[in-house]
Amino acid sequence: MGLYGLMQLSPGLLREKISHADGQDRKRLIWALIIRDGALLAFAIVYIACFSILFGPASSYVGVGSFCILLSSRAVSYEYDIKAELLALIVSLSLMGINSVLVPVLSVFEVFVLNLVSLFLIIRLTTAKPLYGNGGVYTFSYVLITGIPVTGTEIGHRMAAIGLAMILCGLVFWHNQRQKNRDVKISEVVKIKSMHDPILRWQIRLVVGVSTAILIGQLLNVNRTMWLGFAAMSILLPQNNQLRERASLRLGGVIIGSIMFALILSVTPIKWFFLVAPIAGLGLGLTPNYFMASIFNCFGALSMAYTLFGLIPAVFLRIFNNGIGIAAALLVAGLGRFLWNHHRCSKCAEQ
Repeated sequence: MGLYGLMQLSPGLLREKISHADGQDRKRLIWALIIRDGALLAFAIVYIACFSILFGPASSYVGVGSFCILLSSRAVSYEYDIKAELLALIVSLSLMGINSVLVPVLSVFEVFVLNLVSLFLIIRLTTAKPLYGNGGVYTFSYVLITGIPVTGTEIGHRMAAIGLAMILCGLVFWHNQRQKNRDVKISEVVKIKSMHDPILRWQIRLVVGVSTAILIGQLLNVNRTMWLGFAAMSILLPQNNQLRERASLRLGGVIIGSIMFALILSVTPIKWFFLVAPIAGLGLGLTPNYFMASIFNCFGALSMAYTLFGLIPAVFLRIFNNGIGIAAALLVAGLGRFLWNHHRCSKCAEQ
């Protein structure tokens, strides 16, 4: 297989091949992974910049979210026929756009209900197989886009950005998924059959955890509330129950990453600041390690935040918000596990 063919493989598959290769084959695989990551980063920068230029800085976040959906659309379907899948894509992106307009005019508890209903609908429509990663992609996009609400003249720009995202993601989705699951109806996949379905319980846990984390952030009136949602999402994405270890890795990574960002900026000349986030993005694409990914994520998040709040306040905010988001996720997961075990024990007692 040539270099271009290797670059079409997933990062996980490339890393697996690297671990079993040696000599020139190993070097070729490593270069394929590095070039793939660099090309993807360059494409992301251009793609997101186009949204910012066309629709303004506030709608560049639509570019970020839709870029993730675009990449996912190449490989992951919703597991039903293409016409229904395209409709589900339109519904999902529409909810992200409309809710980003509604958030500023609703109370925090109304926003909580809105997030619960909307996010559950999106996850139910798009994430029939959690291991394929759509749960993280669509939750991230929803939290990001609704986390930067718009008002006034920006509403039109936001809706136009959502419309462009629908077209681009829809074209990629249709091109790659149109031959799959042609005889599977949407009702067969999204219909709720029983709480004994582990995927349904996972979806509920994810949606409630993320929505609760955002609610807590809004009640505390902290900046960058979406960071709480991202932290909760990150902890709750795996279907297993080994959440405390994941929480420790996330919090440790955030603390170290935030401190590293502050130290690097303190010794980096101002004219080179713009390179910090892209270099971290390159590292993020190369690492398969959750702890290291949590470190690299801080660079992208803080690159914008420190210009708004100052370096030290942004670092403390990053750590604080993640800590609260992680705590909310663990609380929701623990409560959900308790209620489910109680329900099962009650059923056993009745029998």
